[in-house]
Amino acid sequence: MEHQNTYEQAGSNDPLTTNPADPTDPVLNRTKHSGPGIASFVIGLVALLGFILTFFLATIALSSALGTITQPAQVEEIALHPAVLMASLFILVCLVLNLAGLILGVIGLVLKNRKKVFPIIGTILNGIMILTFAGLILAGIYMT
Repeated sequence: MEHQNTYEQAGSNDPLTTNPADPTDPVLNRTKHSGPGIASFVIGLVALLGFILTFFLATIALSSALGTITQPAQVEEIALHPAVLMASLFILVCLVLNLAGLILGVIGLVLKNRKKVFPIIGTILNGIMILTFAGLILAGIYMT
């Protein structure tokens, strides 16, 4: 028999094999992007936009009240303003997203045979936002 089966030429007797015919083929051996890394990057972007939008909307909602603070009782009223309460809730949601993004970024970094671009960017982005928020909390605690 001069004609061999295509699968036998590739080195496999199983026609349902998923192994590439030529492992040195650069098209078939490209590394893929990490799924958790992409998710980390997207979560970081969503959380960043959430922080920006929250601060922007809370500032607009409180702009009229912030200019007229003259007594400590007014500060307490502003602290209980619905815009401040909603902004606090959204900030907590964004922080939880950042924590999830940080975890996914680390998972994406430890996966083998995957590109590391998105996990690195996602981990850095989420980590910087968490550290920035922690720094703002510490600065607020130690302000005189």
